[in-house]
Amino acid sequence: MCDLRGFVPSEECFKCDRCCRFSDKETIWSPVFSAQEVEEVINEGYPPAVFNIGRVGFKDVRLHPKQGLRYSFICPFFDEEKNCCKIYPIRPFDCRLYPFLIVDMGDGDVFLGLDEQCPYVGKLLTKQNGAEIIDRHSKFLAEFLNSQEGKECLYKSPQIIARYNGKIRMLAQLDIEI
Repeated sequence: MCDLRGFVPSEECFKCDRCCRFSDKETIWSPVFSAQEVEEVINEGYPPAVFNIGRVGFKDVRLHPKQGLRYSFICPFFDEEKNCCKIYPIRPFDCRLYPFLIVDMGDGDVFLGLDEQCPYVGKLLTKQNGAEIIDRHSKFLAEFLNSQEGKECLYKSPQIIARYNGKIRMLAQLDIEI
């Protein structure tokens, strides 16, 4: 498993109303699971039906429809009552990275990006040392992703390297070939 320390403190996540919720059923923002991550989740007792085949033969999660909410779909592993992830200890590498993203620039270049729509990121950017906190973590992530271990994590889940829409701040070019 590709284990990374979380960037967003738990108390901030529990107050958030953005992550794990989606406007569209088919979205680049939904969590992507490697075959190994799918197996771990199924071994925890979740039915295989929560997954579907993804873009490159890996399995993505099937989002659940929700009516009357700001968002129309949620991750099936999201506990609405507790506002947290039911599989947090075994959540996929994709979720472990967030609000950082691996961005395909379309020209062969791959960057570590930051989703500026994350409420915690927005809060940090208003603080005096917020940019420094983001910079420190992005350097840690870039170093990890450029390491052999990080490249192996990306090799297991290559579909997390994607072209994202929205306010994405490019932080560091990665030494990754796609």
